[in-house]
Amino acid sequence: MPTDNSSNGITTRAILIGLVCAALECLIAPYNDYVIRNIFLAGGHFPVGPFFVVTVLVLLVNTVVRKLHPASALETSEIIIIWCIMIVAVGIPSTGLMRYALSPMVAYEYRATVENDWEHLFHQYIPEWRVVQNQKAIRSFYEGLIPGESVPWLAWLKPVVIFSVYVLILYFVMICLSVLLRKQWIENEKCTFPLVRLPIEMSNQPKGLISSFFKNPFLWLGFSLPVLIHTMNGAHAFFPKMPHIPRDFWLDSYLVERPFNLLRPFQIVIFWSVVGFSYLLTLDVSFSLWFFFVFYKLQCLAGGILGAQLGSGPGVQWTSRSFSAAQEAGACLAFVIITLFKSRYHIKNMFQQAFNETNSTDQSIRDDSPTVIISGLLTGIVGLVFFNHLMGMTIGFALAFVALLLAMYISITWQIINGGIPVVNSSFSPQSVFLTTLGTERISRLSTTSLLMHPVCLTSDLRELMMPNIMNSLKAADEMKVKRHQLLLALGLSMVIGLSVSYYSALTISYQHGAPYTGGSGYLDQLESLLLNPKKGTDWINTGFMFFGGLFTLWLMWMRQVFLWWPFHPIGYMMMSNWASFKLWFSILLGWSMKFSIIKYGGLKAYRTARPFFLGLVLGEMVCAGLWAIVGMTTGISTGYRIMPD
Repeated sequence: MPTDNSSNGITTRAILIGLVCAALECLIAPYNDYVIRNIFLAGGHFPVGPFFVVTVLVLLVNTVVRKLHPASALETSEIIIIWCIMIVAVGIPSTGLMRYALSPMVAYEYRATVENDWEHLFHQYIPEWRVVQNQKAIRSFYEGLIPGESVPWLAWLKPVVIFSVYVLILYFVMICLSVLLRKQWIENEKCTFPLVRLPIEMSNQPKGLISSFFKNPFLWLGFSLPVLIHTMNGAHAFFPKMPHIPRDFWLDSYLVERPFNLLRPFQIVIFWSVVGFSYLLTLDVSFSLWFFFVFYKLQCLAGGILGAQLGSGPGVQWTSRSFSAAQEAGACLAFVIITLFKSRYHIKNMFQQAFNETNSTDQSIRDDSPTVIISGLLTGIVGLVFFNHLMGMTIGFALAFVALLLAMYISITWQIINGGIPVVNSSFSPQSVFLTTLGTERISRLSTTSLLMHPVCLTSDLRELMMPNIMNSLKAADEMKVKRHQLLLALGLSMVIGLSVSYYSALTISYQHGAPYTGGSGYLDQLESLLLNPKKGTDWINTGFMFFGGLFTLWLMWMRQVFLWWPFHPIGYMMMSNWASFKLWFSILLGWSMKFSIIKYGGLKAYRTARPFFLGLVLGEMVCAGLWAIVGMTTGISTGYRIMPD
């Protein structure tokens, strides 16, 4: 990798290759994800599609080009730029946006019946420009087109264009926040960024046809383990008589009697790539990620013994309970406050540079274009508040909603870049926080409707959230000594193209196949329940858990500052009951225990020797995922075999 301090420009061919690959992925993803239910090309913050493309470029394309015409081979920085451009776009046609963004525009009408009386219950609170008005277009979206009909693009034009403006403003705010926090997380805290390490190391080819990275036998030993397992299991999915190696085990059948039934759902599943990523983490981070999941289960057990009602209120997500989701919400808010406080000097300097136009001696501040970032951030937040106000929220409520949403994004981004978790989903949502702290009696029916009309992909199902991909790209740019402003322009262009292509592909697939996995009703069922039931006030018990979560997080962070031996990292507590912890805790435990044992009995030398083996686990699992995805798309057969969490 480059060792000088100079910054390199981005080549035109890297941008073009990245944009073409991103557009192609956005074009085929809805068919791949929704119709044949194949391995998701995105599926998290280490998406299969972009990594597989990088692997092909490094091992196949560049090897051939280096042999035939060495001067034309892609440079390391070009391959990384292609990866960065792809990762910001690949989630848009899938869970990152299209899987949930389209349904609120049509479900309000299609799922309205005489029995639920949605028309009189909340239709009057929905702005006309927010939804599709054409009845035939709405019905065909769910039931499919009849022969000879075409997609009714004009019926979608107004809501799609207006919503796209809102989404692009949100993406721009994420870019500004990422640049604003870059110095604190990359330079000051030196976050580990585990998801960036493998693409950078495998792309680094200073000389020769194949880099030394691929000549290590331990790499291929690790590579062979997931390849063997996934080859057998993938073949079993197509041909059931083939042998199968189980990798997931449900414990629910053993947890029948009370209070042990409160531990359900409980699953052990092995993702070899997560085992590999866990090896790259510091021991306190990997230990805390699995320990606090067990701690959450012990809280459930203790609550059952004491006779507590462990339910899940409105807006609480996945396998979590209200008491744990409230703790995570409080932990998130406390963490964001501390993060902004620790970044206060850099933020202050950015503001001074933006508005006073003084010359800074800090080159990194000048490179971050403070005038654009600060003015863009403030203008973007105002735009988000204005849009939510137009959709029905009061100004004050819209401001609180946007602030909480951005706090969630900051928190999840930090969890990704520190924890190396390819998939993170918060247990709480802005909806659950407001319904817990304010209750429906303090939120008007208009604001409640606007709040629950917000797409799930922007508030709760954040497994493909844009901001962590932006932050990983900034880290990769620093590693490659690439000019950040050029990279951000390329990422922005990728977002715009990805959004445009994704609308085309998602709507086309929805009308051809009757909205497969894009036609849910979002939060509208919850909205019906909230509007019909008597108004409720503040949930003081779970609000108390929220305050406890914030205070406990502050205490964990203080203990880490005072005692160097303190083994508990707040990242584990912040995501103790969410979907990622439920799915990945055992894989993280394996990675932690292996690293702990290797360092304890072999020392630093043994750790470095074994490191390629664990990178091989990641490489092998991701390559298998890419190959089986190609097999699925080629055959058009839905096998139900998933390698990565979905």
